[in-house]
Amino acid sequence: MMHIALTVCVVVIAVVVLAAVGVLLRVQRLRVTGSPIIIRYLPAAPEQGWRHGTLRYDDHEVRFYRLSSLRIGPSWTVPRWGTEIIGRRAPRGTEFDIMDAGVHVVRIHQPDGDAELAFERDGLTAFQAWLESRPSPRTQRLL
Repeated sequence: MMHIALTVCVVVIAVVVLAAVGVLLRVQRLRVTGSPIIIRYLPAAPEQGWRHGTLRYDDHEVRFYRLSSLRIGPSWTVPRWGTEIIGRRAPRGTEFDIMDAGVHVVRIHQPDGDAELAFERDGLTAFQAWLESRPSPRTQRLL
């Protein structure tokens, strides 16, 4: 009986260690290959609901990957068409606990609802460039 209990403990510990290594490798890969961002979906309580992650850009959408998620795919996808920046602000109140003073918070409206995205200056420039460089709807109608 003692032998079975020891075997079960070893297997459980091995699974936990492998899962931890997998999570650490995923976080490292996401940090290296994406743009860092803090995001929250709206509506949300004031200064609540922020999630750390990384963005990866594509021709038609941007994908958000939460750093703390075990999910293989993106946690959220923002389509290029129909997404607009509708406001900007600086961090406020307790948001400074997770954001630097140089962070820019932008509010976006997209087909699935509104969200706020907190970027460093370079990240905001990349997001705006990606969003603004989409072909105009008129060009699409002519094709």
